[in-house]
Amino acid sequence: MRGYNNAKFPVQIDMEFRRPFGENTDALVGEIARLVTLCASFDVPYWRDVLEDRKIKIYEKLLDKFEFKVGDEVCNDIHIRKIIYKIAGRRYRDVQSTLYRHYQSYATDEDRIQNPPEDINVNEWTWLVNYFGSQKFKAMSERNKVNRSKQCNEGGEPLAHELWRLTHQKKDGSWGSEQSRQVYETVKDKLEELASQPCDSPVASTPEEVLSLVVGQRSGHVRGRGCGPKPPSKSAATTTTIAGLQAQVKDKDERISQMEELISQQREEVAQIQEKLFKKKEEVTAEVTARLQSDMSSQLNELVNKKFMDMMLQFHRDLGTGH
Repeated sequence: MRGYNNAKFPVQIDMEFRRPFGENTDALVGEIARLVTLCASFDVPYWRDVLEDRKIKIYEKLLDKFEFKVGDEVCNDIHIRKIIYKIAGRRYRDVQSTLYRHYQSYATDEDRIQNPPEDINVNEWTWLVNYFGSQKFKAMSERNKVNRSKQCNEGGEPLAHELWRLTHQKKDGSWGSEQSRQVYETVKDKLEELASQPCDSPVASTPEEVLSLVVGQRSGHVRGRGCGPKPPSKSAATTTTIAGLQAQVKDKDERISQMEELISQQREEVAQIQEKLFKKKEEVTAEVTARLQSDMSSQLNELVNKKFMDMMLQFHRDLGTGH
C-alpha cells in the first residue's frame, strides 16, 4: 500500500492530544490492526507485555508506508512511536476480544484447543485457552461487564464523559470545538484502556477521575491520585462534575451575551458616527453654497454697476456731441 508514484502516505500527528488526525488516519489504523494480527504475540495478557522486537517490527513496517508529520515537519521520534504503540494496544485488545468470542463458542478446553482460530500460532492459542479460563481473567471480565452495563450513575445522571458530550455537542451532533471532541475521545479511549487492566491497577478508574485528569483538576477531585484518596462519595463527585460543566456552559452563554451586547453597542456607535458625518456634510454643503451664492451676487452687482457707469458715461458723451 503506497500513494501516488509509490510515495508514502502523510499522516498528521496532534502532539497535544497524542493522536493522528486528518487524511489517511483510517488507512493508518487499519494497517496497524493488520500488522498487530500478523506480527504481535498473543501468549501474554496485555500489549505492554508483547516483546519489544515485535513492536519495533510493526512500527518499521508502518514507516515503509506512512510518513508521520507534525505540522510541516516530518517526525519520527520516541513520542511518535508511543502514540503508534497506544493505537496498536487498542487493536491488540480488539483481536483478543475476537479470540475470546471464538473461545466461548466451544464448551470444553479440549474442543477449543482442537479448533484454533485461523492465523494464530497453536502454542499461543493454547496459552490463551488457559488464560481465558483463569480466575484472574474471569474476575476482570465480570468487572468489565458491570462497567459496560452502567450507562448512567445512580439517579439516572449521565457519566462524566457523556455529560461532557451532551454539553459540548450541538443539536446536529457536531462539536462546538475540535478541542472538545478531542477531550471526549481521549477520555473514552482511556476508559477502554483501563477496562483491560487488573482490578488493583493503581490508576484513575472512574469517568470522573479520567475526565479530571484530561481537562485539569476540578473542585472535589484529587488529581493524579488514581485509586488513592477520592472525593467523599460518588454522587458528590458527580454533582461537582455536573456543576463544573454547567458553569462552563453558563460562562460560555455569558460570553456570547457579552459579545452580542458589544456588537450592538458598536453598531449604535457606528450609526451615531454616520449621522454626525451626514449632518457635517450638510453643514459644509450649505456653507459652501452660501459662499458661492454670496460671491456670485457680489460679482453680479459689480458687473451691473460697471455696466451702468459705462452707460451713463456714454450718455453724457452723446449729449456733449449733440450741442
